[in-house]
Amino acid sequence: MNYVNFLSRIKLIAILFIITFLSGDIYSQELPPILLDYATQVLTEDGKLLGYIGEKNRVEVRSTGSISKYVLWALIATEDRNFYDHNGVSYSGLGRALLKTITGNTQGGSTITMQLARNLFLTHDRTVKRKVNEIDLALKIEEKFSKDQILLLYLNTVYFGLGAHGIWAAAQEYFSTTPDKLTITESATLVGLLQSPNGYNPEKNPQKLLSRRNEVLHNLVEVNKLSKSEFDKLKQQPLNLKRHLSIGRHFVEHVRREAITMLKSRGVVVSKDQLKITTTLDLQTQLAAEEAVAKQWNSMNKSMQTAQVALVSVEPGTGKIRAMIGGNKDSEARGINRAVQIYRQPGSAFKLFLYGKMLEDGFTFETPLQDIPIVVDSGTQFEWRPSNSSNSFSGEEISMVSAIEGSINLAAAYAITELTSPDSVISFAKKLGVNSALYPYPSLALGTSEVTPLEMATAASVFAAGGKLSKPFSIMKIEDKNGRTLYSSSIDTATVIDSATAYLTSIAFANVVDNGTASSIRRSYKGFAAGKTGTTQNATDVWFVGFNTSLSTAIWAGYDNPANKVGGGFSFGGTICVPVWASMMSQLSKNNSRQFLLPPDRPSTVIEVELCEDSGLLAVESCTKRKLVMVNSEKMPNLCPIHSGFKFLQVDSSEE
Repeated sequence: MNYVNFLSRIKLIAILFIITFLSGDIYSQELPPILLDYATQVLTEDGKLLGYIGEKNRVEVRSTGSISKYVLWALIATEDRNFYDHNGVSYSGLGRALLKTITGNTQGGSTITMQLARNLFLTHDRTVKRKVNEIDLALKIEEKFSKDQILLLYLNTVYFGLGAHGIWAAAQEYFSTTPDKLTITESATLVGLLQSPNGYNPEKNPQKLLSRRNEVLHNLVEVNKLSKSEFDKLKQQPLNLKRHLSIGRHFVEHVRREAITMLKSRGVVVSKDQLKITTTLDLQTQLAAEEAVAKQWNSMNKSMQTAQVALVSVEPGTGKIRAMIGGNKDSEARGINRAVQIYRQPGSAFKLFLYGKMLEDGFTFETPLQDIPIVVDSGTQFEWRPSNSSNSFSGEEISMVSAIEGSINLAAAYAITELTSPDSVISFAKKLGVNSALYPYPSLALGTSEVTPLEMATAASVFAAGGKLSKPFSIMKIEDKNGRTLYSSSIDTATVIDSATAYLTSIAFANVVDNGTASSIRRSYKGFAAGKTGTTQNATDVWFVGFNTSLSTAIWAGYDNPANKVGGGFSFGGTICVPVWASMMSQLSKNNSRQFLLPPDRPSTVIEVELCEDSGLLAVESCTKRKLVMVNSEKMPNLCPIHSGFKFLQVDSSEE
């Protein structure tokens, strides 16, 4: 450089510095405090990143040793090759930049330290005033911090695009990895983004980003960190982005709300205190759920795709929430979470509790029910006149299991008015974890009281868990930034019904899947499954609650405004929600074949006896129509009154 020109530039810088200082616009003698908000990480149970809670997706990296050497090499080679030789300011580069600024052009000239000063304390206005303040702050930063500390601050602060603030979030967002595991090409890609995160956005300009990555790789050749032959090989590689999957957004918001409630008394700010929240969510289950919903919604006509959806899966025996969807793809994560916050009529899905209660009371699969129109005093000024969904009836007696298979409303109405009572069914549902207000009217049998999807999934899990109710929960553990445990969960389980009732209810509602309104499941899923469809009047709400020993899932579809009808009022739980469950469970059974196929173990208290098909009670020798049926040995049916007077026939349960 010409010595005279160099001195002229130094004089120019000095003059500009003095002018700015005298005008009172220069920063104070002390470096301002560095205040960065670090996001809280939300993780799956096995430690995979689900998302962040915070204004910015920024997670602190504590040392340069936790960052790939390729990132550090590429950063210095591209942004500031004299980083280790200057005191925060490159005067030759700065002189050029200031002259360009004065003449109205733009020029870089900022060292890594100056960029850090700008990112931490200043705006991005291209003015002399900002540049001088940038110099002042850079000098102070260099006085206070080591070079490695400056690099670390820079990489924790800088924006990489696509919502990723800092190297940790960038490594996750673009390559689903951690900063220490970034390869040389991945490192070059991330450093290349710094020049223009939006301009090199891979979603819009992948080829432009590829060219920029190769420029950064060539910079490494120029500083002898990469050979020419290695560069020639690497530049041929594609970007190989492994974008972080954005899943479980409603669940992350649910966790945020739960964590705030848990930590409120401790003065912890969930959105700023860099917590690590390990949740109960299972990545495979959540992915299968989201893919199943997307597949079903995409298959429907456009007018139906505006319907909302809720899905929640609970693990029987533990209460761990394994998957959650709180709305359709257009719903806001911070809005209503329909899996836990909406109260809607479950329709015939509520028959799980009606028939579960009857089995608990000793009724059997063959208990005769009447498929005949009835008029019931509803306890209000109106009479209740239930009807079957087909608007037809057989006019005959049918067995309980047939009523369950066909979802026969008239049989359910007969059962709740003649064989049990609304109060008894309510007590049973409450035992299983339904905490919503349930009203003791006969129409309760058809699901007229409102519940949440989470309540339905939790209650059904009791049948799958052999009678054990486990309180549902979403957070396993919360740790602070230093790894100190702030909260640790425990499984809250209690036996609420006997194992025989749980088993018999599971077997009864397996008939819905094998032969009834959810039989389409058998086209794709071959494992054990039990459940119940539900469709309210005019298809305001459609449901399917399905369960096995591994998972209990409630699926709801409808509109936030109940005046709107799903499919114009001509859709059913069996056509909207059942395909979602089938697709989800089919995928999970491929990944965990044995776990998701097994039926429940039969308790020793469940035996097989011959029942009279006419009375539904224990067969005697003169009963000509008999059927082998499982019953609770501790609540044996009475002898058949039609053909009574003879010893009943019992089959030894050990003969299988």
